[in-house]
Amino acid sequence: MAPQSITTASKLGLSGTEWVCAHRWRLTTMISQSLGNNKLLTTISHPKIVTASPQFSIIGGENKSAAVQAYRSPRTNLRALVVQTDEPLCSLHIALATESNGGGDGSTQHAWHHPDDGLPHCLEHLVFLGSQNYPHKGVLDKLANRCLADGTNAWTATDHTCYTLSTAGSEGALNLLPIYADHILFPTITDSGFKTEIHHITGKGEDKGVVYCEMQGRENDEGSLVDRAAMDLLYPDTAERKSGYSAETGGKMTNLRTLTVDTIRRYHKEYYSADNCLLIFSGNVEFDDFFEKLDEVEALVLKRNVIANDDKTPAAGSRVGRPFLSTTLPSMDASTEGVFPPFDPKKCADSKPKKVTFPSEDESLGTISLAWRGPKYEEREQWNHLTLLWSYLSDSAASPLQLAFVENDNPIAGGVGPSHDIHTEGYLQLWLQEVAIERMDECIPLFHKVVAHEAGLEASNNGDLAFDIERMRTVIKRNQRRLLEMAERRPTRVIVDGVIRNFMYGPRAGEEKSDGSILTAQDEMDGLFADVDSIPYLESALVKDVSYWQDLLKDFILNRQMAAVYGVPSALRAVEIQTGDEKREHQQALDLGQERLDELSKDLKNAMEENEKDIPDEVLSSLPIPDLEKVKAIPLFNIRLSPFDDSAELAVVPESVRGFEQAETDKILDALKEGASSSSAPFYGDLTHIDSAFSFASVGVDTSSLSQEQRLYLPLLDEVLFKLPATLENGEVVSKDAFINMLQEDTVSFSSGVGLLGGNIPQMFYVSFQVENDDGKGPQKAMQWTHRVLYRTKITNESVKTAVQKLASEIPPQIRHGPSVVSTVMSECLYDRCKANVVRCNFLHQKPFLSLAQEKIAAGDTQFIDDMVNELQSLREELFQTTNMHPFVASNLRKSPDLVDTLVSHLSKSNLPDPKGRMITNVQASSVLSTATGGKGVVAGLSGIESGFLNLVLRANLQPYDTKRAALSVAIEYLTSLEGPFWVKLRGAGLTYSYSIVDSSDSGLIKFSLSKCGDTALAYEAAAKIVSDFASGSTAVSAIGLENAKASLAYSLIAGASSKLTAAINSFVCTFKGEKMDYNKMMLSEIQNVSESAVLEAIKLYLVPIFQPDKTQLAIACPASKIDKNVDYFTSRGWEMKRVAEEHLFTAFSN
Repeated sequence: MAPQSITTASKLGLSGTEWVCAHRWRLTTMISQSLGNNKLLTTISHPKIVTASPQFSIIGGENKSAAVQAYRSPRTNLRALVVQTDEPLCSLHIALATESNGGGDGSTQHAWHHPDDGLPHCLEHLVFLGSQNYPHKGVLDKLANRCLADGTNAWTATDHTCYTLSTAGSEGALNLLPIYADHILFPTITDSGFKTEIHHITGKGEDKGVVYCEMQGRENDEGSLVDRAAMDLLYPDTAERKSGYSAETGGKMTNLRTLTVDTIRRYHKEYYSADNCLLIFSGNVEFDDFFEKLDEVEALVLKRNVIANDDKTPAAGSRVGRPFLSTTLPSMDASTEGVFPPFDPKKCADSKPKKVTFPSEDESLGTISLAWRGPKYEEREQWNHLTLLWSYLSDSAASPLQLAFVENDNPIAGGVGPSHDIHTEGYLQLWLQEVAIERMDECIPLFHKVVAHEAGLEASNNGDLAFDIERMRTVIKRNQRRLLEMAERRPTRVIVDGVIRNFMYGPRAGEEKSDGSILTAQDEMDGLFADVDSIPYLESALVKDVSYWQDLLKDFILNRQMAAVYGVPSALRAVEIQTGDEKREHQQALDLGQERLDELSKDLKNAMEENEKDIPDEVLSSLPIPDLEKVKAIPLFNIRLSPFDDSAELAVVPESVRGFEQAETDKILDALKEGASSSSAPFYGDLTHIDSAFSFASVGVDTSSLSQEQRLYLPLLDEVLFKLPATLENGEVVSKDAFINMLQEDTVSFSSGVGLLGGNIPQMFYVSFQVENDDGKGPQKAMQWTHRVLYRTKITNESVKTAVQKLASEIPPQIRHGPSVVSTVMSECLYDRCKANVVRCNFLHQKPFLSLAQEKIAAGDTQFIDDMVNELQSLREELFQTTNMHPFVASNLRKSPDLVDTLVSHLSKSNLPDPKGRMITNVQASSVLSTATGGKGVVAGLSGIESGFLNLVLRANLQPYDTKRAALSVAIEYLTSLEGPFWVKLRGAGLTYSYSIVDSSDSGLIKFSLSKCGDTALAYEAAAKIVSDFASGSTAVSAIGLENAKASLAYSLIAGASSKLTAAINSFVCTFKGEKMDYNKMMLSEIQNVSESAVLEAIKLYLVPIFQPDKTQLAIACPASKIDKNVDYFTSRGWEMKRVAEEHLFTAFSN
């Protein structure tokens, strides 16, 4: 690198270690003038490479900025990137390039593992089980909890593995960084850890293990099977070379059963080195503090390198250079079934898709994947513009592919959506979901027809433009707005993918260019800048003409080979998988013999004991618990609007104020009062002030007045709400498609649904919009769209028929999804089946309702459809009255002094007086639980799953301010936190992949769940024993564990309000739960005072009863072959069990 880019250690406080400053740049949101209009743009300044300095200025207020600096160590080539933001949360990402190609260069000659062994995924799990300096399973997550985090996490992608940590404030993340790095770079990878975490055989001859259990629940999933087949076609193996891009990096069960721990150890040695590692640290952090911890990581690496100074001669097949970059990708094999030639109607007609079957009792709907090899990594403009092009083709109900496949009265599919991944040569993919089996063969010709028309190659039957350039520009501008909104809300998320991609494939200083010249440091940083900042590509897209976009369609879709895969449901395949696995395990037990099975059982017991060895208290308490007072909260406050006879009452909610002086809140309040007219506000409302460049407006609607029949129509209303023709304020009538395009042109996002802003409080309905806040007109624009959607659209027969078909097509996948079935069955047991939205809107009731409508549509019964339209119109009129409404606006209130009049004018249908609204303060009081008290259980046997799911629910009826609520929250966190008792004895023993206990304040219920259980009964039994052992005193609550639980719980409370919008929404929703707006602040204080005795009391009062049959409701979804086993076991435990086969689900519950 250039001499000026090298910085001495003394400048950075690195205790003698020298780092190279790679670059400095800023991600800044600013107001700029464009074509005479104010437009919010994000720009990233791109100065020359400069000498590193910890001094950076942060632009505050609306001008959101993130100062970023990248580093490389000359000694170890470890790379680091610091992102300085003002978020309450601090994030750490540690990424490594991981390739699964059988061997270092992918050649079969030197292969030492199989690409489908899942080595990256297995290693991802084993890393958390201890390190050289901290050789205890669970110590990392226990220390993470202590650092104001909710444990650690990781993901395994096709080409990299990334380890993550999120903490409240930066202190905890900084303290944990060296320990985390030690686990990643120097893990123990023990035999005992492999047995429990990856794979083992039980004393009964069954295959278990956390990873095995996870993949068992995923391997034969519809999407996984189709995607694997698509990748095999896109990136084929050859006789000489294996492709890492088509590998199953999670691991196939067949491979996991034969995998050895030594293979994983070798993989770690090859790929987990400092020169293949990138640290990304983001949040409200000082550079000096980060460099101090980075120096500790560097010292750790240098020390280990000296200790491990053994023979450096690489073994045959070892990794050479950066992963993937030396791998040559073979072309797609034109002779393989599923590979279509470039578009030619005659040739394509002779090609056949590859078909894969997936297990499903329902054989009516399947899935199609169409995929193409995409641009090379460095072709960034093409990648960005192709992403926009796919949005144009499929992102709304008015897009060409949606109109052709979904949004019509004779749809072929229930959904259309693109995906892509960027590699050395990436891919583009289109998913057609819920495709009618009998119409699958229509899909490829129809797709080609639509795309060929858009490319100008085929004429349209109705005279439509070949390519709508105005709509394309709307798509581009909307993508800009969404990017800017994300940059404000979660700046790290905006850049992290690009940073990792650049680390994987970007140019490095000192490497040779294609022309033979050497890449400079400036070249390297230009590449980083280009990967992170997509705004220049969005701006360049705005000036492209029709021919450019049509050429892009031809070059990357029509003129390229296409991989086509059909996913076809098969009831026979479901039986084959379930019975085949049982037979295999039975034969495995016979082959091993009882003596060997006993040895395996003993080995497993020894492994579990080894893994569960106590961690010394001095280790668990070695890190301080960060000071909560140092965690920066999002500044905001709320103004409550109340209805009065002759005026609108406005008042600041005192407990909502955070980060503002009274003089400021009074000034904004006075301006709102002055801007409000004397007319009455016919509803209560909440106005939240946040310093944001965007406005969010939502209307919560109470559904308590609806009839049983009307509730059935709520999903249908939700589906059509934004997809209708409308009459605008000036009298202009616009079509459905024009209305959708106008909506997209004006908004960042919009949504509606049953529940309140994310599914909370299911007895509510909501409609919401997010827009830019140009000149303070954001709230007005959002409310104008609210008014249009609620009152100015027309429900038509065509829209209803389209919605019926789409909703009906979404039901079969839910039946194949264990979590959906178990939660739906539980709702049938818990709630009033006439009054509860959660019941009337679930698929068990929607299926017969929609099936009847489909029959009537097919029969041409126009009167029936007319009646449905009338029912929907009546429902809308009943719902959207001001007496049911509670509006909410989160915005910069300084800019909108006339906000009250805006709300009143847009939420009123006429000049007639509206009835006064009412304040809903505690929805638990209006919960619609059934009269059943407990003792009943249901087991649903499904054909499409291979593992079990369990829900247990107790009616605790705890109120928000119950004195025992804080203790219960701490008790739940203590038991369920990462490396807590449940984690160790349930997940760690391979009994289940995940679990949870949720105390729901809006329903008064406590819910316990198990997900992906290899043996549901054993997992339940183990959970019940954990709880009872604490209650009886057999297991003690540790003081350090209690401290960690409190710290982790504090993180969860802070994380739930960690961005401007989520903090505002959190305050709003509190009202409906009977909570004050400072509820989380109060809970943060209360949990610090919870004692060990209070935790034990909470366990005895509220958690022990969860496992007592007379007090709880039980629901299980399991493989069909295990239904009898589960019925017998839970009957013996005291529940009155109901057995429901998949084919009887609807008759059992829908009437």
